[in-house]
Amino acid sequence: MKKRSICVLLILALLMSMVGCSAGGRAKSGGDDAIEFVKQLKIGWNLGNSLDASGTGHRSETAWGNPETTEDMILDIKAMGFNTVRIPVSWWTHLDMEGKVDARWMARVQEVVDYAYKNGMFVIVNSHHDTDYYDIGACVESDETKERNIARMTKLWAQIAENFKDYDEHLIFETLNEPRDVGSAQEWNGGTAEEREVIYEMNREIVKTIRKTGGSNKDRYIMVPCYGATSNLNILKEMKLPEDDRIILSVHAYSPYHFAMDASGPAEFTDSDRRELDAFFGGLNELFVSRGVPVILGEFGVTNKDNREDRLAWADYYVRGAKQYSICCIVWDNNVNGVGGECFGLYDRRGGEWFHPDLAQAYVEAAG
Repeated sequence: MKKRSICVLLILALLMSMVGCSAGGRAKSGGDDAIEFVKQLKIGWNLGNSLDASGTGHRSETAWGNPETTEDMILDIKAMGFNTVRIPVSWWTHLDMEGKVDARWMARVQEVVDYAYKNGMFVIVNSHHDTDYYDIGACVESDETKERNIARMTKLWAQIAENFKDYDEHLIFETLNEPRDVGSAQEWNGGTAEEREVIYEMNREIVKTIRKTGGSNKDRYIMVPCYGATSNLNILKEMKLPEDDRIILSVHAYSPYHFAMDASGPAEFTDSDRRELDAFFGGLNELFVSRGVPVILGEFGVTNKDNREDRLAWADYYVRGAKQYSICCIVWDNNVNGVGGECFGLYDRRGGEWFHPDLAQAYVEAAG
């Protein structure tokens, strides 16, 4: 009887471990510690279209029309109440033929990181518009190509990680930004199963590379995305996270799409939109947060359709909806002000004033 009981307990333990490896939990979860860590980030702001701009040279951040970033800008962001800054960085045009990062570019990235880090803010650094440096579609076609592309990205991340290895947990790394097969029919629709597998493998190898550099990188929190940083719950159900207990899922969600992102879509924030957001946040909680895997919405936002009150209502509902599941939101700001198109500008980097202070305040207040 005693032996049988032991066998039953062993079988139950095995079944529980299998449940823990299902969708949204294929990694060792960080559990309460990881969830509590993300709670500290509260609400964040993206330095969009600056260090991620296409161009060469250590001052390429002005290539898309934005001014050079200053510490005063970041202090204005902090003064509004944002305590996290995501710094999108494009690296591939700053690499030599052997994949070595230009020293002046690395120094400039570090300088901008320090504007936030040394002022007590959390900072996220990523690899942003680098899809020309790794080709997901080609990786599916050839194992040799896949190995070469993964080697490129791990070499890049080895350098980034080495440079920042002494920074504490206020610095977070994000392996990839919206990795996808550019130009394919499925580019923004979740890709293929084979393409997603390439991304899972690339995430795993980058995380291993970061850890090997030692220092604070041994325990640093690292964000990883699915294909395209998708918000599609059906795709996220199969997400395979690296076997690591300090992993955060990175998701981008300009939702509901037709209200928030589609400039020709409706300008009214409706009850149907609210239900869609409820289902989305609840789904993220079921698949990830409830299993000890924290989630950061690395990009979200609402384009301006001259619909101030609806945007304010959406901002409040969105951030509060995420907060109830300890999901952190990082608003996208490309410094584009106007009506229609991708007008996600919140803060005027040239004038040092807020285009939409009430909207910024709505995000901060909703995050508590």
